[in-house]
Amino acid sequence: MNERNVINGAMFKGISAIAIGVSLLIASAINAQSTREFLKTSILVPGFVVKLDAGGYHPEIQFTTRTGQQISYRQGGIVTKVELGQRVEVRYQADDPDGSATMNVFAAIWDSTIVFTSIGVVAIVCGIMNLPSRA
Repeated sequence: MNERNVINGAMFKGISAIAIGVSLLIASAINAQSTREFLKTSILVPGFVVKLDAGGYHPEIQFTTRTGQQISYRQGGIVTKVELGQRVEVRYQADDPDGSATMNVFAAIWDSTIVFTSIGVVAIVCGIMNLPSRA
C-alpha cells in the first residue's frame, strides 16, 4: 500500500467519525428538546419502589395517576440505587402514563441525551485525531 492510500484511508476514517459524531450531537439536540417539553408538560406524583431488580438499580415503581389509575413500571436508564418501599417522585404524561413514566431524577430524565452527547463528542475528537496532518 502506498503512502497516498494510507492518507486517504486515514482521511476517510477521520471524516466518517466526525460525521457520526455530528449526527449523534444532532440526535442529542432533538432528544434534549423532547426532554424539555416532557419536563414542561409532565405531571409529578409520588410513587413507591415495590420490587428491586439488578441490586436496586432497576426498580419497579408503583404510582397512582391524578385520575386514580394505578400504574406499575420498571425504571430503566441511569438511576441511583433505591430501597424497597422507598418513596420516589414520578413524572408522566397524562395521555400515556404507562409509557412515559420515569423517576424525577436528573440521570433518569436526561440519560439518552447524556449518552448521545458523550459518544458524539468522543467520535468527533477521535475523528479529528485521525485526520492526517499536513507536516
